[in-house]
Amino acid sequence: MGATPQVDVPQVDVAVVGGGIAGLWLLARLQAKGYGAVLVEADGLGGGQTLASQGIIHGGLKYALDLKLNAASDALADMPARWRACLDGRGEVDLGGLQPAAARHLFWTRRTLGSRIAGFFGSKLLRGRVDALQPADWPAVLRDPDHVAAVYALDEMVLDVPQLLQALAAPRQALIRQGRVALRSQDEAGATLDVALSDGSHRTLLARHAVVTGGAGNADMLAGLGLPAATAQLRPLHMLMIDNAPGPLWAHCFDASDKPRVTITTHRRGDGTLVWYVGGLLAETGVAQDEASLIAAARAEFAMLLPGADFSNSRFAGLRVDRAEGATADGRKPDGPVLHHAGRVWLAWPTKLALAPQLADLVLAELPPPSGATAAPPGDWPAPGIAPPPWECASWK
Repeated sequence: MGATPQVDVPQVDVAVVGGGIAGLWLLARLQAKGYGAVLVEADGLGGGQTLASQGIIHGGLKYALDLKLNAASDALADMPARWRACLDGRGEVDLGGLQPAAARHLFWTRRTLGSRIAGFFGSKLLRGRVDALQPADWPAVLRDPDHVAAVYALDEMVLDVPQLLQALAAPRQALIRQGRVALRSQDEAGATLDVALSDGSHRTLLARHAVVTGGAGNADMLAGLGLPAATAQLRPLHMLMIDNAPGPLWAHCFDASDKPRVTITTHRRGDGTLVWYVGGLLAETGVAQDEASLIAAARAEFAMLLPGADFSNSRFAGLRVDRAEGATADGRKPDGPVLHHAGRVWLAWPTKLALAPQLADLVLAELPPPSGATAAPPGDWPAPGIAPPPWECASWK
């Protein structure tokens, strides 16, 4: 590659490539287990799928909207309790001090199907995971009895993703470096990685194992590993952002489909204004629309779903997101995390932010014991900051 390796080459048990939620969570678990590990991020921490996610710690009920539980819902069932333990300071990763943006995600039904959903959510199967809220406890923006039939609180909290990234990265600053990683070679002893820095210089990193958690960036490794592009898949979304939103809301809206019509989370910009970040069917059907068409469709959708909400001072923007995942035979979303082996280089996809702990479980279950190597990347390697969230970079309409 034309680079001259430095004399003092860092040698680690595990090099984590990619600084989103999957990589940072894995780094925390590796450190706690005594592995010598470093993380290398090409740009800013969380700058790909992580900050483009909505921060919902799903418990699987979103995937049971066809009124039955399934493999995807089963994979997520334990995640809220597992994450909550971490926020309480008693879990596998100490996130004590991190406060959720919303303690429980909501679910509202329209008049059309309220009774059908009420029977499902009131079943013994879901007891303890769903609570029906009294109208007095509904968020102000949902207090529209002519259009809203019922509001339920799910056992699914919502996290502020930039704060989550900070909580994971801050205690491990010495182990996190910036650079673009390419595989130079690998053998039975491990992988030799070339790290290109922003100033044009290169560093060499030797790792017994490399775990690549770069989301869409994982594709850059496929050719170097001799793997087909079909090892990974992308599922696109066209998310919607609404600045100067009508009020705080963290909720799904359910109607006739087995998917939410809209999934809304609320975020606060640096200037203090509220932003709704909207996914669901609106974002899936929006893939075929340009931004102007998506915004027009969103205005019509909210005029139907929440006709009393005031958007007169709101501004809108679209955000295209490619959700990168391990490939499945039929192209559907994997039920859980995917870990693909290619010698000493492993490609990893959590599938959803909430499943980052499960992905770390898969990696740790297959690693040999720590070697005793210490992870001390040279101080002249730059360290990445946290990438800005998309609502701070939007071109508002």
